[in-house]
Amino acid sequence: MVQDSVVRMKMKAGMVLKEVTVGELTLTTGMPKIGVVLTGATREELLRKAGQILTSAAQLVVWRLNSYQELDNRAELVNTAAQLQQVLGTIPLVAMFAMASGPADIAEYYQTYQTLVNNRSVAAVDIDLAMVNQPDFMTLTQQMRVNRIRLIASQTVTTATPAELLTTYQELAATGADVVRVTVAGQDAQVVLALMAVTEQAHQQLSVPIIATATGKFGRYNSICGQLTGSAVAFGHVGRVGDQNQLAVSQVKQALQMLSPLEGV
Repeated sequence: MVQDSVVRMKMKAGMVLKEVTVGELTLTTGMPKIGVVLTGATREELLRKAGQILTSAAQLVVWRLNSYQELDNRAELVNTAAQLQQVLGTIPLVAMFAMASGPADIAEYYQTYQTLVNNRSVAAVDIDLAMVNQPDFMTLTQQMRVNRIRLIASQTVTTATPAELLTTYQELAATGADVVRVTVAGQDAQVVLALMAVTEQAHQQLSVPIIATATGKFGRYNSICGQLTGSAVAFGHVGRVGDQNQLAVSQVKQALQMLSPLEGV
């Protein structure tokens, strides 16, 4: 995606790095912003959880759409998104699907994203690498640019070598996305360590903000080391909202602040 005037450039280590504004939140280097994943089957459940998030340290909300029961009801989808934005205030809302295989899923994903984008219902959309280069999604990302909605290109991997992880980051950046994100399953410490090392390498090479996410019992280690690796967002949970393997967002904030002297080293 071609960046507009809200994207500022600055120099670091001889390369140009971009600061990308998602809603009113700027993703950049240094102290990661704190994110939480929001899921729910109904509008009432989502709004209740959003109220909990509002009073927490979370700065970014990723709405995982898979479990929402009204995806085929466009009016309800737009209304729910509008009410979520109203509750969250200045906290930006990012729409995403957890990727599943099958043409029917892809068609549903596209229609849902299109509805949210056309109504400017979210600040950003997270699109899997498998979909982002398809013709329909190219049209969608053009509309996102018109509506000033950010594109996060992402991929979730289960097993990958460090070389493959770096290639994934590079392929995501090549889509022209505003932000790129790689997620790994964090059940194996070696996998999480590999993600962290490769993220730091990608951070030095790429000119877009990057997000590294690790699920599972070791994911919390990745979250609190964002200043070291260059990840722009660190994820936690709020009460029962979010991945319970992650630290609470208050703990993520405290850990990041404790490690803040590392910034700039």
